[in-house]
Amino acid sequence: MARPLLTVALLGALGLVASACGDEPPSADEVAAIDSLVETELTVDEQRCILDGITRLEITASQILADELTAERDGELLATTLECVNDLATVEGFVDSFIAGAGEEGTELTRDEARCAIRALDTEDQGAAIRACLGDRAGDGAFGDDPVLDLLVEQCRRGNNQACDELHATSPIGSDYEAYGRTCGGRAPAGAEPSCFDELG
Repeated sequence: MARPLLTVALLGALGLVASACGDEPPSADEVAAIDSLVETELTVDEQRCILDGITRLEITASQILADELTAERDGELLATTLECVNDLATVEGFVDSFIAGAGEEGTELTRDEARCAIRALDTEDQGAAIRACLGDRAGDGAFGDDPVLDLLVEQCRRGNNQACDELHATSPIGSDYEAYGRTCGGRAPAGAEPSCFDELG
């Protein structure tokens, strides 16, 4: 995972907010750890949310920076980050997962294509948006007629519980897509509460 240093301006913004709240400003390692998780500058609220999540999980910034987390702990950290960040396409772990899921189905994506496809989930016409990102490479819609949701279906089918949750959250209410996401690809027949990630890990 690339780990560029955060700008001085962002470090200053974090420090100002922490001072205003009466908390200690984040350390340079904490700022660098946040930057290693997300590829863009965040709002102060997003930064604070991630720091709170790291603290709640009892994960240290040095563990994140040294890639010392187990797969399970890394998954917990990714889930916390996803809860805090508005633009999922900026979260490296989610982009990696999206690329891996598409690759398993024979659709090779660049990082830019994957980011574009993830952002297409928030558009009104997801099918048109994903086709604009990928052209003909989105496939014929093996599950349904929406190539974006079909990519999430496939990732969910392969056990990516975050993809199942995203499928449930973004698909039309009452659709087969929604039911597939809610039941975590059939692994939680009665439906997952509150989420596939929380119920199944």
